[in-house]
Order: sequence, then structure tokens, then C-alpha cells
Amino acid sequence: MSALASTNMAQNHQAIFPYVVADIGGTNARWGLVTALEATGHYRIESIKTFENKTHPKFEDSLAAYIDYLAGVKVRHVCVALAGPVLGDRIEMTNINWSFSVREVEAAFSLDKLLIVNDFTALAYATSALVGEQLIEIKPGQQKHAPRAILGPGTGLGMASLVPVGDTWMPLSGEGGHTAFAPRGEEEIALCQYLQAKQGYLSKETFLSGAGLVRIYQGLAAVRGQVVAAKSAAAISAAAVSGEDSLAVDTLNLFCGVMGSTAADLALTVGALGGVFLGGGILPRVREFLLQSPFVERFCDKAVMSHYVQEIPVFLIVADEPALIGAAALLAEHS
Repeated sequence: MSALASTNMAQNHQAIFPYVVADIGGTNARWGLVTALEATGHYRIESIKTFENKTHPKFEDSLAAYIDYLAGVKVRHVCVALAGPVLGDRIEMTNINWSFSVREVEAAFSLDKLLIVNDFTALAYATSALVGEQLIEIKPGQQKHAPRAILGPGTGLGMASLVPVGDTWMPLSGEGGHTAFAPRGEEEIALCQYLQAKQGYLSKETFLSGAGLVRIYQGLAAVRGQVVAAKSAAAISAAAVSGEDSLAVDTLNLFCGVMGSTAADLALTVGALGGVFLGGGILPRVREFLLQSPFVERFCDKAVMSHYVQEIPVFLIVADEPALIGAAALLAEHS
């Protein structure tokens, strides 16, 4: 976004400031207050506050707690990014027992607008506002004004795309993380056979998630005939980064390789000549390992379409609160 475009948007939407944004997962709700769009293209997000979801029985309770925290700030516009599909007025969250009507919440809190979006829809839109140090180049390429692919592993595997429409962007969300996984090589095939016997259908998210790291670690041990103690996803990642556990190193390398294949699959599907953007909670914590992993090799290995994906740049999102940035941009666009 150019400085002129940012200035024009700030002028056009000045009436909505300040407004509230949130990023809600299964464990925490992170809230922020958007006070301005600066000429640099950065949204100014202040008064960031995180609540544990278990402390609030309902979504409305979390929103009310944040409004109380703002101590007198008049809230009329809210944009919430949450994990899961957004299919209409009734929101049913899958990782927490929250259910609410968008229109009823608007009425209860006297809001002019409550915009609910998928968290990767927000992350996708954030890529239109991220600049400079907020991105790390994982793979060089020729970035064009064309669709972008956004994906990332965390509790699950989120996917979305961003399509240019004139001077603006249209985010498209989906549930691509639940599409079928395709193994590469004998060990991945053996790993799939082991896991399929235990749980049946194997999706990309089966491997590319926090629980997926644990499945890969335990599965590799099983197919290699090793006995290992149980480890959490965080412990596996830490042991791989430090190099203290060779099985953890192999696990994270396989994870990153599968991530490369999956990212290229999405890029081919949406024609992402505008670049691939990696988010989620896992990859930013292992960025140096990712740079040395098989990610790029697997991304570029697409047989007759290898030349196509070799031209596509790949970026890792390392901005603070990218979902809040995306929610801020989305609400401004919808106002």
C-alpha cells in the first residue's frame, strides 16, 4: 500500500476510529484498539489485552471485559478474527464452547458493525499491509500483482488466498488444511501407513500442526523400531533447533519438507504469483531451522510445474499481532 493510498484511506475512514479488533483461538482472546492508519501504512493498535477464554463462559463476556478494560472509550465498530468457518449470522466455534449471533451481539452492545472473519482471512488481508521487517524472505522470486497464498500451522493448519480486485484485495478463506495428504518417499509412506492404521483419513493438518509434530515424532520412532519418551510439540521443536535429539531433528525436517510441498500445492491451486506467505504459531519460532530445512527444495519440486513455482517468492510473517493487523485492514475496507 502506498503512502498516498494509506493517507486517502485514513481520510475516508476517519469516522470509524477508534475501533476494536480481536484474534480469538481455542485458548486465548487477544484484543486491541485501532486508533489510526499512519502514512507509512501501519495501523496503530494500542491497549492490547489477552484474556484466557476459560475465564469467560461466552464470547459476549470476553467482549464486555475488553470494553470495561478500555475504561470509557466509545466502541461502535468491532472486527473479530477467529479459528473456524464463518458461514452466517450464527457463529459456532469449534475449539471452545462459544456460540453467538452476530446481529444479537451488535444489538446488545449498540454496535454499528460487528464483522466476524476466519483468522486466516484476516491473516491473508494482513499481507496487504505488512512491510519491511514484518516479513522474512524464505525463498526469492518475482512477486507480481497477482493472487497470494497464505497458510500456516498452529493448533491446526490454516489456509486462505488473497486476490487483487482493482486497487483493493479480496480475501478468500477455506478449509484446505483438511484436504488429503500425499506422502513422498518410502519413509513418509511407511509413516502414513502407521498413522492410517491408527486413525484412518490423513489430512495435511494431521502432519502440519502442533499435534502433527507429535504424530510425526512418535510415528518415525515406530517405523524405525525405536522407543522414545513422549514429548510435546514445543519440546520436539526445541530439541530439533538445539540439535540435542536426532529424531526431533528428523521430525522437524520432515515437517518443513511437507510444509514446502503443501505450500506449493496451494500456490499452484490459486495461481499465487503474488507470493506465498507463511504464518501460524510454529514457523516463526523455528525460522532459522526453516531456512536450512528441505522446505525450498520440496516447494520447487513439482515436476512439469517446477518452473512455475520456482518463480514464486515465499515470505515468513514475523509481525507482532498479524491477525489484528488484518482485522484492522478488513474493518476499514468494509466501513
